[in-house]
Amino acid sequence: MNTTQIYTLVNAVNTEAFGAQALSVQDPAGLISLGTTVLSSSTNTEAFLNTLVQRIGRTIISYRKYQNKLADMVMDDFEWGAIVQKIRVHMPDAEADQSYGLTTGSSVDHYEVNLPQADQKLFVTRAPYQFHVTIQRKHLKEAFLSESAMGRFISSVIGQVRNAMDVTLENLGRITLANMVGETVTREIKLVTEYNTATSNSLTAASAMFDTDFLAYAMRRINETIDALQEMGVNYNDGSIETFTPREDLRVKLISPFVRAAETVLQYKAFNEEFVRPDSGYQKLAFWQAADSPMEINVKRISDGTAENVKNLVAILHDRDALGMFRDDEEVATTPVNAAGLYYNTYYHARQIWFNSLDENFVFFTLN
Repeated sequence: MNTTQIYTLVNAVNTEAFGAQALSVQDPAGLISLGTTVLSSSTNTEAFLNTLVQRIGRTIISYRKYQNKLADMVMDDFEWGAIVQKIRVHMPDAEADQSYGLTTGSSVDHYEVNLPQADQKLFVTRAPYQFHVTIQRKHLKEAFLSESAMGRFISSVIGQVRNAMDVTLENLGRITLANMVGETVTREIKLVTEYNTATSNSLTAASAMFDTDFLAYAMRRINETIDALQEMGVNYNDGSIETFTPREDLRVKLISPFVRAAETVLQYKAFNEEFVRPDSGYQKLAFWQAADSPMEINVKRISDGTAENVKNLVAILHDRDALGMFRDDEEVATTPVNAAGLYYNTYYHARQIWFNSLDENFVFFTLN
């Protein structure tokens, strides 16, 4: 059998997320995986005559469905239309009560017009991409003992395409999250700086993860902010409009090293564990943007192209509508069978909209 060439299906974002950013494979032989790929007539024979080729007794189709870790950022699917429109109506200002101070000979105009004020945002950036896979059933039959076994293999091939689409959606969601951090650097809450100032300590980002009192303070600060986000105000958005985030619309994301530190240093000896953990359900992530630098984001923000690098990022609180992704179009198309090559191609087309809305509540915590 000739060596099959392998083409990269994932982009640079996926490469970072998989922790393989620094890898550079130039020799195709380096892509051979562990184990023997093809049965060899000289090494895979039975031990008695050393002539008969050993038969495969059992085939394991190695496939697992991948679950999107940022599924809470995926908004409702939509099919028709091309633009996402967001309309927000402003609260009116208070006026003097005209029923007071009436004078003889004057009147009150109760038809005075006060039009409601509204803002409109249009999210129009759409990002299309595709995957495709080739299946040749005729020669594939030779590798399996039954139609059902070959069917399971083909199902795993299709499943891996779905995994590729889901992990791409997730990792581009990480970039969406990273860009929002870059756009809102003024909303950073520096936990270590605050704690050192209040207590005259000199903790660093590294030592803070082992300090019981600091971790208790950090959890308190996060929960205080969760409470504050439920009040009407402009402290946690861009200041363009008053807003609030009810508990059911709040999204809490924590980095795994911080969660594990709290569990092993703080929570394990607490009498009331619920008081030293986030006062809301939370999503735990192993990394924000790249597996090699789990607590760091590095992004050139969209608004003005400024490069923003934020280190020691441990927690993010945001409104459901502050950021997310719409899967607005997905289509699968299969070609007719190629008469000469006896194969067919299946194409998976996807188009999404990823968005940041700076007028919604969003705040993040670091160990800076």
